[in-house]
Amino acid sequence: MIKYIINNTVLPIVAFIINNTPSFIWAIIEFIIDICFFWVKHLYHIYYRKDPLKDHIKDLTNVSNYNEWKEIAFEIDKLTNMDLWRQNFISKHYDYVLINERIKLLVEARENQDFQQIMSLLRSGLIRNFGGIAQKRLYLKSYMGTKFKIEEYINEILNCLEFLNESLSSSNGDDYVMNSKQLKLDFFHDARQSFGSTALLLQGGSLFGLCHLGVVKALYFRRLLPRVIGGSAVGAAVASLVCTLTDDELIPILVNIEELMKNIDVLNHEIDERYGNVIENVVKKGYSQDILLFLKFVRDTIGDVTFEEAYMKTGKILNIVIHPTNRSVPSLLNYITAPNVIIWTAIYASIGTGVLSDDIALYVKDFNNEIVLQTPDIDVKFLKPQDVSYQTSYFQSNISNNIQHQSPYTKLTELFNVNHFVISLARPYLAPLISNDLKHYHASYGKVKYDKKKNCYDGEMSKKDIEKYTKDTGFNFMKRLKNIIGMEIQHRIVVLNKLGLLTEVMKRLFIDEKPTQMQYLASIREVTIVPEVRYLVKDFGRVFDVHRTMENIPYWVLVGERSVWPLFPLLWTRCAIEFALDDLYNLHRKRS
Repeated sequence: MIKYIINNTVLPIVAFIINNTPSFIWAIIEFIIDICFFWVKHLYHIYYRKDPLKDHIKDLTNVSNYNEWKEIAFEIDKLTNMDLWRQNFISKHYDYVLINERIKLLVEARENQDFQQIMSLLRSGLIRNFGGIAQKRLYLKSYMGTKFKIEEYINEILNCLEFLNESLSSSNGDDYVMNSKQLKLDFFHDARQSFGSTALLLQGGSLFGLCHLGVVKALYFRRLLPRVIGGSAVGAAVASLVCTLTDDELIPILVNIEELMKNIDVLNHEIDERYGNVIENVVKKGYSQDILLFLKFVRDTIGDVTFEEAYMKTGKILNIVIHPTNRSVPSLLNYITAPNVIIWTAIYASIGTGVLSDDIALYVKDFNNEIVLQTPDIDVKFLKPQDVSYQTSYFQSNISNNIQHQSPYTKLTELFNVNHFVISLARPYLAPLISNDLKHYHASYGKVKYDKKKNCYDGEMSKKDIEKYTKDTGFNFMKRLKNIIGMEIQHRIVVLNKLGLLTEVMKRLFIDEKPTQMQYLASIREVTIVPEVRYLVKDFGRVFDVHRTMENIPYWVLVGERSVWPLFPLLWTRCAIEFALDDLYNLHRKRS
């Protein structure tokens, strides 16, 4: 029936229309079809064309080592013309005139071998943010660094310090005062004191604490690891591992920790692989099996060493934050405040009573080298980090009359002249809120024109284009909006915590200690590192997977490393002079 209708009705109608349609109508139809096919093909190529910039940015998140990251970052800077931006020393964000004049004075004094002029310039001008060179906004455009003029200034300072060291060590006999060892020691001591020190703070991280190890690994192999290192909870364990081992002992752990941790007897050290216990540990205690195994590894590795013994062995200053309920016990433990305290007992105290054990106490080595209780006559408990607030609650004057409300990190600044903090927060899920001010962004005008025929970016630019690409970025509305939303959410969480409306799990996830209130007054005093979790559900699933511990450990270390790589230029600018002064002062102090 259908075939009959088609053959006797539809086909004759179609044939009549085709045979009687004028030729100009067919020409118009053909023209319309050509236009449609052209735009369909064009849109298809636009959608599926290769964009080198997008591909490189995507590859940047999947690299496995710093050398790969550096190569890709270099290509991104070329594609976005950030290499031109670095060459143009003019910027409204720092005083390039002052920096340029200071470079000329230093170069002239060094070439003329004017020691007194060099020392005068360095004594008066060694400031971490001299001329605004350490502002974060100068390090968010190019992955490879900031303005070449700033890097030139830092390198000239380092050259002058090395020149003073070599020149004052020479024996020309013309001026005894200039060749005296005491002069060198005094100069480097004074310059080091005025410049200040950097402290690395490894904050908490009950579930993702192994990211701290990746942060330490990245800083160590770039020679940017500070001498003063502090931490709490799992961060205290990582800091203890770094500060109690020599370089020869530490490097194998940083390079291949998963192999070394295989020697830990899982079954005999309270690492229960039953799934129910895993959930209980994570939800109630806040610690995954990976972290519990790591804590056991740290205890077995460092042994019964004290704070003073660790300092004498490595020269690194370990600081562990605890929260005692009795004010007679110091809240910041180091080789000055608690020289004889056993480090592993301080780690357990930092984690808090009732987490790993209900019987947490500090032990010390007495004069007979016997391990005894520090305060046997005092009943003291140790609070968990998330249960401590350093600000007065709205409806309670104090949580307890015996709890110290002053941040223990205030003591850190007083003891070791710390005026700059590098803070590692092992809270990957907070990365969108916290790390906005340190996240690189690509301006819409910072990309050269795309050549469709060559399937690449056109590198030929006019003088007008070069001026446009090398100038500073203007107001970025979306970036500011994200910052405002992030600060608002953080503020609301703090308010809920003060009102006592946050549960234990929420406090463990969202509440972090702050090193000092000064960091809110000037961003120049701190750099906050927050690992970024790309696969939130999958990564949280790793916390409960006890059968892949040896795969999870290197993964979290790599996550911590990736979070530090983009910050190397900023950290180098802020810390290179400090570390050079440290090395020179310690060198001459040993010789004197």
